[in-house]
This record gives sequence, structure tokens and C-alpha cells, in this order.
Amino acid sequence: MTPPSATSASTTSTGTRTGAARWPAGSRTASVRATTRKFATGVTVLTCGRDEGTHGVTVSTLTLASMKPPMVSVALRRDSQGLAALLAAGTFAANVLGSRQDPLARHFARSDRGEGLIRPGRGVWAGNTADGVPLLGGAVGWLQCTVTRTVRAGDHELVLGLVTDARLGTAETPLLNFAGTLHRLPAPSDPADDTNRS
Repeated sequence: MTPPSATSASTTSTGTRTGAARWPAGSRTASVRATTRKFATGVTVLTCGRDEGTHGVTVSTLTLASMKPPMVSVALRRDSQGLAALLAAGTFAANVLGSRQDPLARHFARSDRGEGLIRPGRGVWAGNTADGVPLLGGAVGWLQCTVTRTVRAGDHELVLGLVTDARLGTAETPLLNFAGTLHRLPAPSDPADDTNRS
């Protein structure tokens, strides 16, 4: 493979190189962390368990792994309480957060978040999956999943989940994670408004 510095750089008529890749300073780990922080990702809360044993964890690693059959993958730290709860339950819901749900993302990212429906408050929950996993209200959408296998990946475990049901939510725009900060996207403009401006 040709290194990025060779493929992305060009030379002007004055001999000056333009567009060359800029490698982050420091160790490889620091470079990887600095580069991957530039990925813009959606924010999802995985919920599992039932009633007072309900557990939730915020992730930005959820991705579609397959369409036939529909499967998602998510990477969780091998020593995390989120992974332990997910594997113990065997089923989980992926709550894709809406742009106004940053308080929920922060809550479920805390190490002292605890369990049960009273955390972060009963008012944020809205129904359950067919197998009883509580869902967060106001999301972009929900995926009901069954854990099919896990794959060890360094200090993380890659969890593969078979999607057994999917529903669209009420939020129109997702919450994004970029450079370690949560970002609210503006609501999509009304096509009628765009027509009136032209």
C-alpha cells in the first residue's frame, strides 16, 4: 500500500509540496487516538436487562455488520460493566440518540451510573422491546438485538448482534460524537421553506 504522504501530496510549478499528510506527534497509540478522534460517529445507548436490573451504556462504535441477515457490531472494553451486563442478558436494545439527548449520552457514559429504571429517571423510558428490554424515548430509532458471538479485539470485545426488530423514533436528527465532544445537528429544513427562498 502506498503511504498517504505519497498519494495525497502534489507538487506545484514552484516545487512546493501541497496536501501532504500530517502525522500526529508522539507514540503510535497517541497518533491513533488523535486520528480516530476525527471520526464523526453517531451516539447510541445500549440497554439490557429488565426492571430494576436494567443497565445502559453509551457507545459510539455501533455499526451495521450485515444486511442478510441484519446484524450490528459494537466494541466494548473487556473489563467494562457494560460488556458484562450485555453478555449476561444475551439480548439488548440499541437506542440511537436524537440530537437533543446529550444529557442521556453523558449519564450512561458515567462509571457510577448504576442500574434500574430510576436512573436517570422513569420519565426517559418509553416502552420495551418484544423481549422486555426498556427503550429510551425520543430516539432516532431502536434496534432489538440478540448476541450471537463475541470476538476478542485487543483490549476490547467485539459483540455481534442479530437484529430481530427495528423501529423508527420521533427524533429527526441524530446526536454526533466528534473529537470527543457531543454535537447537536440542526433539524432538517422544511422543503417548502427551501422552495419559498428560491
